[in-house]
Amino acid sequence: MSPRAFVLLVLLGQHAVLTFPKHDSGFLRRQKRDWVIPPISCLENHRGPYPMRLVQIKSNKDKESKVYYSITGQGADSPPVGIFVIERETGWLEVTEQLDREKIDRYTLFSHAVSASGQPVEDPMEIIITVMDQNDNKPVFVKQVFLGYIEENAKPGTSVMTVNATDADDAVNTDNGIVSYSIVSQQPPVPHPEMFIIDSARGVISVLGTGLDRETTPNYTLIVQATDQEGKGLSNTATAVIEVTDANDSSTDGILRTGESGAVPEMQSGSLTTHVLNTATGLPAAGLALRLAQLREPGEQWTELAQRRTDADGRCLPLLATGQAEAGTYKLRFETAAYWQGLGYTSFYPFVEVVFTITDPAQKLHIPLLISPYSYTTYRGS
Repeated sequence: MSPRAFVLLVLLGQHAVLTFPKHDSGFLRRQKRDWVIPPISCLENHRGPYPMRLVQIKSNKDKESKVYYSITGQGADSPPVGIFVIERETGWLEVTEQLDREKIDRYTLFSHAVSASGQPVEDPMEIIITVMDQNDNKPVFVKQVFLGYIEENAKPGTSVMTVNATDADDAVNTDNGIVSYSIVSQQPPVPHPEMFIIDSARGVISVLGTGLDRETTPNYTLIVQATDQEGKGLSNTATAVIEVTDANDSSTDGILRTGESGAVPEMQSGSLTTHVLNTATGLPAAGLALRLAQLREPGEQWTELAQRRTDADGRCLPLLATGQAEAGTYKLRFETAAYWQGLGYTSFYPFVEVVFTITDPAQKLHIPLLISPYSYTTYRGS
């Protein structure tokens, strides 16, 4: 008879009885490589009551004399100690508290059977306890604000950007960790309320409608949703900001053309430039949106002159080209809140405004900005 034939697995409701194989020298030499016991499953976050019986270990030797049982291994006598215990005389293996699959998804124990004198009557038996997943984790986006760029008049089907979310639950044996993406809302809803579509499995956002026009709608804000269990379970949301770039002025708008990891336009000289550094990381602040405005009559109102986004070096194309500047008061507004949100931080300052005066339009002016989530510094550079 094969070694496996000596293993008796009898289901008793949710419980089972595991019987040690008959003890003989030939079998003991073979059982370590041939004898396999199916894993025992235990649902995480089970309400109990605890301790809760899982399986009963029985030795054939208990018919001849009194047998006492014990267990060793992770969760028994190794950290986390005491998760599993065994009733010394009956052999009932019990779990003492709720399990968390996201911390430990399986335990390997060894059961031991000894006589009243303490002598082993069986070889140790390996028992694997698999923790079954419960959908107890929401998907989590890798960042809360995603930035993308699309050229105006782009054709339907053109890819814009990709959003990503992860889920700590099991995505292999269950659908608890399988994430499905959708678009919840689009602002503004023009010229159509569904200008974009998202691939539910990959998170790729593409153009759906026609009529993208930077002059009428320079940017869109999408609320995207990630839902586990393939779209039927728990969900979470993030923001996707899509900037529409000018198809006819690609050399002067200072915006990346191929998304967050695309090529950076070559820097040009001008009468007004800026450079932003992230002092929290010591690196350039890439992807930071900024706007330039001038204080003009009538009524001393701010008139917007340019929009930019910093490149990988924390710079952008000139805000004022050579010969474009004129004497007056100007304002640079840096959208720091969205920038820090994209990095997973909260910011004390929702934006930074630097107001300055140009007295000599012929002189080049450079305004560096150093930022952290709770401070900023600026000065007149050269």
